[in-house]
Amino acid sequence: MYAGQLDGGPCPDLARRIAEAFPNAEFTVQPGAGHHPWLDDPERFVRRTLAFLDGDTVSPSAGRTPA
Repeated sequence: MYAGQLDGGPCPDLARRIAEAFPNAEFTVQPGAGHHPWLDDPERFVRRTLAFLDGDTVSPSAGRTPA
């Protein structure tokens, strides 16, 4: 689950709770981003998304917020 820090729907707390419902989910918040994080900071969004797709994760547990 990927959330923007300033997103109102779903807000990061709700997005985290949704991710916790899935045993292997990951959760990350993009600082300073709203509902469209790929527009707010495209480089960070692409870096984090590619790291996820490559299996380069910080922790498999939900609720963790990788840098």
